[in-house]
Amino acid sequence: MKRRRPADARSVALVVLRSLEDESTFLQLKLDKVVKQAGLDSRDRRLAWTLVLGTARWRSHLDAQIDPYLRKRRLDQLEPDVLMILRLATFQLKFMDRIPEHAIVNSSVVLTKTFVGPRATGFVNGLLRTMIRRPKNISFSNAADGIARRYGHPAWLVERYLDWMPTDKTIERCQLNNEPAPLTIRICHDAVDEVINALMDEGATVNKCKVAPVGFHIADHPDPFGSASFKANHWTVQDEASQLVVDLLDVRPRQKVWDACAAPGGKAAYIRDKLAGTGHLLATDINADKVMTLGQTLDGPGVTVKQHDATSPLPQTFDRVLVDAPCTALGLIRRHPEIRWRRQASHVIERAHQQSRLLDNVSDHVSKGGILVYSVCSDIPDEGQAIIEAFLAKHHEFERVPPAAGTATDVLTDDGLIRFDPNDLNCDGFFAARLRRRAD
Repeated sequence: MKRRRPADARSVALVVLRSLEDESTFLQLKLDKVVKQAGLDSRDRRLAWTLVLGTARWRSHLDAQIDPYLRKRRLDQLEPDVLMILRLATFQLKFMDRIPEHAIVNSSVVLTKTFVGPRATGFVNGLLRTMIRRPKNISFSNAADGIARRYGHPAWLVERYLDWMPTDKTIERCQLNNEPAPLTIRICHDAVDEVINALMDEGATVNKCKVAPVGFHIADHPDPFGSASFKANHWTVQDEASQLVVDLLDVRPRQKVWDACAAPGGKAAYIRDKLAGTGHLLATDINADKVMTLGQTLDGPGVTVKQHDATSPLPQTFDRVLVDAPCTALGLIRRHPEIRWRRQASHVIERAHQQSRLLDNVSDHVSKGGILVYSVCSDIPDEGQAIIEAFLAKHHEFERVPPAAGTATDVLTDDGLIRFDPNDLNCDGFFAARLRRRAD
């Protein structure tokens, strides 16, 4: 049947959530596109945003709530749109107390009729009414599967958390993963206090990040990206962990720096700012489209942007090298909840092989006495600590060195590595290692 263009928040949410496991797009990008097509007003945009992110975050928890009402059916036997409509409705029933129950049921029936057909409306209507009329107390254990369903995570990921965190910290991490990520900025202007005052004059609440020297969390700003301070390039969006990765490089004026996997460019822009028009930054990426965008982002003297596969050699060495390696991005699931459902344990192994190859090659381009920083936006040990331990076992010309004074010394782990813990810093989950090529 012909499907009409989405016209309200719930239909927009359903269209976007069809992309939950589609690797080709982030849900937020898809949501922006569909919202514009639908012409939603500001109130419906906010509702669509809440429905999409909430349903994506809590998927396995919502499935656990739906499953007891299916009788002889299984979740995987339902049509995808029917299951997603039930998830949307269950999220509203369990997490949004301002929407009347009858309105949730009625809108779900309309969605079903529009996107599936009349044949499924009775099933959706009956299940939701039974869920309201006969609520069930669903219990969850503190085993990996129980924690996963209670907090909307895949069981394999919770098992990984439990491998290196106690149960209470694992639960705390899962809870945090379901909260909105803060809007964190890096101030790009020398007069930091003036920028803070300008942000407050614009209506924002501004709080200093715990470690990053020019990092701040802002909230309550009525229009951050339409503000005069943003348009004047006085600040840019960059998570605290991402800022600290660059701080670990300890970039000095007139140095030669290589950012080997530079897209989308946030770290490279910070390196450029630290060089302040001196020295030289080479920013490379394997993806041609991303390189084109990098070229537009990284304007300024002493910057070269080019397409390059970082597993291939270059004819030069550098004082500072950053390899922010492609990874599972499991440290970003607060911002992109869909990532948790798009990853499997096998993806961690695949990425780890790629990360090792990258690190081996990039390390050849560090000058004697130079600094190499390896980072990933994942705090799964297989993509971080295990990579570094294997690398150092092969490359005796490198040694671990602590962060430079005044940068990130208070986030060192007991073994001298760096894990940016979201529970502690309210940041993305990152791992980093700071290595030095021996001068002798």
